[in-house]
Amino acid sequence: MNLQREIGHLFSAQQNDWEQLRDGIIQLDNLREKVFTWGGDYHVKLQYNPARIVSTAATISNEAIEKRPCFLCESNRPIQQRGIPFMEKYIILCNPFPILKNHLTIPLHSHVPQRIRQKTGDMLALAEQLPDYLIFYNGPKCGASAPDHFHLQAGLKQPLLIQGDNELRSCLVIESENKNEAQGLFEDVYQYFHHLQPEEAEPMMNVIAFTEENRYKLHLFPRKVHRPAHYYEKGKRQLLISPGALDMAGLMICVREEDFEKISKHDIEDIYSQVSMPVI
Repeated sequence: MNLQREIGHLFSAQQNDWEQLRDGIIQLDNLREKVFTWGGDYHVKLQYNPARIVSTAATISNEAIEKRPCFLCESNRPIQQRGIPFMEKYIILCNPFPILKNHLTIPLHSHVPQRIRQKTGDMLALAEQLPDYLIFYNGPKCGASAPDHFHLQAGLKQPLLIQGDNELRSCLVIESENKNEAQGLFEDVYQYFHHLQPEEAEPMMNVIAFTEENRYKLHLFPRKVHRPAHYYEKGKRQLLISPGALDMAGLMICVREEDFEKISKHDIEDIYSQVSMPVI
């Protein structure tokens, strides 16, 4: 069966059987959003999405992770949650706290750390079968709320999210008609990032993969910190923004109404400048 069609059937069935997902999709359709534009050339959309507080406020210290059950392992997932096998090693699941239309979480069956190296081929294989979707990866210190269990995410494409590079933050673009060539180019960039951050178990980055006009595309967002200083401020100076791949691409998630109301273009520029690593 066509995988996109199969996923459509999965969402229909899961909304009937799983109240949490049904409520999440209804909430997504009614979220408040606003757009900031820089010179008409590039845009950042703010999305007020209070359901994402669990992810945005997640504590990812080793101690905290060891104390909580892994919510991506099959034994700990909601009893109502069903999925579609992929490549005999992943399961495609509906995300009950969506940011995008048809938001998916795609964990490995095995409980292994969040590491993207050697798995870009899997991202591109999934993007190939889901031409209407983008596939995204949050590094263990770059927005992943489960850095102990490898997973990808996906959702329906938006032009906003495939803008590529702009003056707000770094984005390295890889594209090729050949999947193996795209993987090889990623490995070259990975090694370069590793040279810049040799102390990290994995170079800090977010990755978005998709296909367009019969070409494989990877957008790599190199990172220098997990969260901006605004996240750790107190009182009115705090902005509870914890950027992941979609934030870096141009869809910034606000989990508190006060942040959604007060955030300015200058704040957005400052957040990007703090978390994005310039690449020369």
